[in-house]
Amino acid sequence: MADPATTVPAVTVLMPAHNAARHLEEALQSVLGQTFGDLELLVIDDGSTDGTSAIMARSTDPRVRYVRHTRNRGLVAVLNEGLDQAKGRYIARMDADDVMMPTRLEEQTALLDKDPGLALVATFVDLIGADGNPLGQWNTDRAASTEKEIRDLMPRTNCIAHPSVMIRRSALGDLRYAPDQTGAEDWDLWLRLLARGHRIGKIPRPLLRYRVHPASVMAASKKHVPLAERLLRARRRYLSGEWRRGRFDAFQLRVIAAQWRTRAGVVLHQVLPDLARNIHRLLTYSPFKLLKEQHQLKQALANWQGRHVFVFSYLNTGGAEQVHADIMATVADRRPLIVITGFSKDQGFAEGFAACGHLLEIPRLLHHPFTAKAAQRRIVAAINTKEAPVLFGSNTDHFFHWLPLLKPSTRALQLIHAFLYQPQGNTKHKAWLALYDRVERYIFISRQARQDFRELLRVNGITREVENKLEFIPNAVHGFGTVTEVQRPLGVLFVGRDAPEKRPELFLRLAERLERGHPGVFRFTAVGISARDRTTVDLPGTITDPDRLRRLYAEHDLLVVTSSREGFPLVIMEAMAQGTVPVTPPVGDVPNRLEPSFSVVTSSVEAEVMLAEMEQALMALASDPVRLKEMKRRALERARSEFDPEAFRARYRALLMMPASSA
Repeated sequence: MADPATTVPAVTVLMPAHNAARHLEEALQSVLGQTFGDLELLVIDDGSTDGTSAIMARSTDPRVRYVRHTRNRGLVAVLNEGLDQAKGRYIARMDADDVMMPTRLEEQTALLDKDPGLALVATFVDLIGADGNPLGQWNTDRAASTEKEIRDLMPRTNCIAHPSVMIRRSALGDLRYAPDQTGAEDWDLWLRLLARGHRIGKIPRPLLRYRVHPASVMAASKKHVPLAERLLRARRRYLSGEWRRGRFDAFQLRVIAAQWRTRAGVVLHQVLPDLARNIHRLLTYSPFKLLKEQHQLKQALANWQGRHVFVFSYLNTGGAEQVHADIMATVADRRPLIVITGFSKDQGFAEGFAACGHLLEIPRLLHHPFTAKAAQRRIVAAINTKEAPVLFGSNTDHFFHWLPLLKPSTRALQLIHAFLYQPQGNTKHKAWLALYDRVERYIFISRQARQDFRELLRVNGITREVENKLEFIPNAVHGFGTVTEVQRPLGVLFVGRDAPEKRPELFLRLAERLERGHPGVFRFTAVGISARDRTTVDLPGTITDPDRLRRLYAEHDLLVVTSSREGFPLVIMEAMAQGTVPVTPPVGDVPNRLEPSFSVVTSSVEAEVMLAEMEQALMALASDPVRLKEMKRRALERARSEFDPEAFRARYRALLMMPASSA
């Protein structure tokens, strides 16, 4: 038997680790369980103080090599040590909290073996949370797939997910990660590879799951460096190195141009946005409409006798607006003040909101540079005249703008529909945490969103009163139907806004694929999206009549959701209440609240994987109407037990009417 100490493996998997005990065993198993076994796993422990060393001590696989340091030296030092110590002809990156798909190393090795001119091969990457639930896709990962796309985009931004790469050792040569590059150290290295004439390729499917959580190596290394600054630093370091080498070519010119665009963008972002927005508002806001909103504000404040204030962004047709209307209806007898701060696409909920209280739609007044502060002061002053006022807000910055100006006895309640913790994101939520103590309750419609928000609090050092402040209240539906017979052809429905995160184009693609491969088996309807040149899909436009929408659900067998992110979609609840089976990616609370007995949940939100699995599932259900009818029955049964409108009304009524002394 060959001695592992002297054997030269095909691949070295380089895994930096720092306090990685929580997820380390899963990461190790995903590497050692690869379909490609000619590897060594080099784990370099960068001064861990948790149980990382104990886990590594239990490892008996001879392919594992563990190097431990008692002092934390930083990610770049660990990576360079790993590059120097690696034995394999290929070096694969891997973080100690991520999960490799079983064929990752096999597929990357095969591509590098087949094409000796490739220096590096990356893959697509899916995101998972600390608990392993899917969170979406790596943000710039899918922006470039081909070699040309990668080379064209790389001067502007990094389109290679670092934990997915496999590098040819001979192409790397003397290149190493730059010790003086804080953040974007990988991108800097990729730029230098390309500048030396090397090629970078990508396998356009997800072969790695990257775990998003605050203790990750990447998050720790970049926590205090804004993205734009990392881009500038990486290009600046790269350019200085290339000039020392006497290089000046077309690729370098593109990097220089991208650097200047980023600098201009930073200036525009930091200095000019407010000025540009205010100039735009001065030029476009009608003075007559401003006067009209002034009059509406005066009348509403004069007529308002209650103590409840609701502040929302929009009146337009949408699931969030339906929830807002349902919440306000619980205290409609108190005639609350309802302030709409944004420009609605339509007036779908204007009548429903107005039925609940004094509706005040004043987006111009609240954003015009000459009227915004005065309007804010008038609203805040009116609230402060009330005894034990209640401010309830969702999806609008104005909730937090007003909060510091309100008297201490004001009860502040914030509804959060969907939330995904992102170590480099959540900018507004981080800023709003300064007012954490002024918010009595954060209300969530999704358990996953609540868990992610709890993680945001923990990372920012907030542990006080977390459990009392974060409350889960599931949404409810209006009216339950009955189970209908399976339709022929099978009815497949999409209901959603024509918005990027809803991805309606994927539903249209699914319809085209099914109709092309299986003509006449299905009929397709898409509600809420703009007209497109599609003969296979009925496009009735936006439907605001709830009775008509309920009939539409009942007339279809399956509801398809294609969103990239959600809390827990109201359309799923509405569909189940009419005995319609949801088919959805694993977004938000979907994996926690849907079961195979009454739904279809794909394994990924990645478009091609999702569409392939949906197509397969729909064909299987089309061929088994008995199973489909049973799923419809169970969907309705679950809806009756979980989406009870009476329980919803009771909880919100109690919360909104709670006296200040009980808060």
